[in-house]
Amino acid sequence: MKLNQTLELKLKTSLNLLLKQQVEVLTLPVQELERIINEEVLINPFVKGIFRKIPKSFYTTEEFTYEVPYEPGELETLEQNVRIEFRGKERDISLELLRYIDEKGFLREDINKVAEELGISVHSLEEIRRKLMRLEPVGICSRDVWEFLEVQIEEVYPEEAEELKKALFQFRETGKIKAELKEKLSRLKLSPITPRGENVRLYKVDAVIEEEEGELRYYLYEEFIDLDLNEEYWELYRTSKGKVKGYLKEALEKYETIKKALDIRRKNLREILRIIVQKQEGFLKGKDTLKTLTIREVSEKLGIHESTVSRIVNSKYVKTPVGTYPLRFFFVREAVEGTSQEEILTLIKEIIEKEDKRKPLSDEEIAKILKSKGVNVARRTVTKYREVLGIPPSRKRRKKG
Repeated sequence: MKLNQTLELKLKTSLNLLLKQQVEVLTLPVQELERIINEEVLINPFVKGIFRKIPKSFYTTEEFTYEVPYEPGELETLEQNVRIEFRGKERDISLELLRYIDEKGFLREDINKVAEELGISVHSLEEIRRKLMRLEPVGICSRDVWEFLEVQIEEVYPEEAEELKKALFQFRETGKIKAELKEKLSRLKLSPITPRGENVRLYKVDAVIEEEEGELRYYLYEEFIDLDLNEEYWELYRTSKGKVKGYLKEALEKYETIKKALDIRRKNLREILRIIVQKQEGFLKGKDTLKTLTIREVSEKLGIHESTVSRIVNSKYVKTPVGTYPLRFFFVREAVEGTSQEEILTLIKEIIEKEDKRKPLSDEEIAKILKSKGVNVARRTVTKYREVLGIPPSRKRRKKG
């Protein structure tokens, strides 16, 4: 059998440094891993790729970047804020209330019917709904677009709220409005949640955690992909000589490298998920905040180096019952100088709520304010906690006018 020289050249140059070093395969996000395997199937005669049917739960329309943390969607952000802002029955009712909204974020059921189904008075439910409407993103659970516009006016233009609400009422009644007021109102959104277009792009997550009958179960993307050895080329390798033998030997070694690395990745990622589910069960069920969990703690339980654990959790995303997060999100250090994570989250939220929206605070500035309050945290810690709260960075919080 005569092997094409071009194919031989491709084989030698196709795999980057990550695949030449087994442990580096651990760092690949699932999208990149699948691409690399597909390429190897095309150029390596020993590799037969196995791709089973991937469950729908592994797909999301949220676009991932692998250098910056995952930015949650609007509804997911609200759910995170509900868990931070509310407690007990009020939190439970708030989360239940979200089941009654439509795809644009408006309350689709009559408030009296919802109150009856949730076993709460209309007055109490209305109080919770109005609090919910003030969380970020603003206006979810509004009864209609007019109520939503009023809430936005109060949040975006607090000093001109009364004048703008009167103008809005006039416009609703007569269809007429002053040009300068119309320009300001035109900046407001028409729905609490921005509907996605029909042609959305799907992205894959590395793992899924689901709650079934009160039990948390977890699944890996790698459980649906694998590599098989092409037996025909194995026989050829055994009987070949010279350059053909050398070429096939290199191809076989690369197959074995990928195969072994994939097995290591699958085994350790599953163990890490098991520890996360066990440690963060309360959070994953929406009943508690994150508990302390460190890379060192996991490395000791698995008997592998801390750097290996760090590589595995880097750039991986997991879809859970309470949202989609980077895997590293679930690793939380102990409280800072006696201040709990929950207290720090609350302080950061309060600082951002009181900031000048025209000149929002950077994470570095927030860290300095916290330090003045006796809470000594680094800027990167503020960044992480701000992301937990679902609050965007300062450049995205800035408001004109």
